[in-house]
Amino acid sequence: MSGDERRRSPRYAVDVPARLSSGADSFPAQIKDICRDAVLLEAHRSVALDTAVTLAMELPGADRPLSVMGRVIRVIRGEGDAQRMAVLFTDANPAAATAIDFFLALQD
Repeated sequence: MSGDERRRSPRYAVDVPARLSSGADSFPAQIKDICRDAVLLEAHRSVALDTAVTLAMELPGADRPLSVMGRVIRVIRGEGDAQRMAVLFTDANPAAATAIDFFLALQD
């Protein structure tokens, strides 16, 4: 079964700035793709696999920054010194979930 067949929802390529935090550590990242329950981030730093993180993002069309809790489920090398991390959302408050759904609906 391919990765696309395992996904619960479609993903969309985007280029959205974000901030990834784990404990006291926080650094900028770029969202490269997004779906209802996960994102693929690119950054010049990374966190270990299975780390709990908080992702702050400003999706176009959202009226305020969103904060979503997640877990790093994949870390791979990006271009140059960049790292790519797949973050599965583990807790999105209702307002954040609605804003993500609205953003994804605009991508169709």
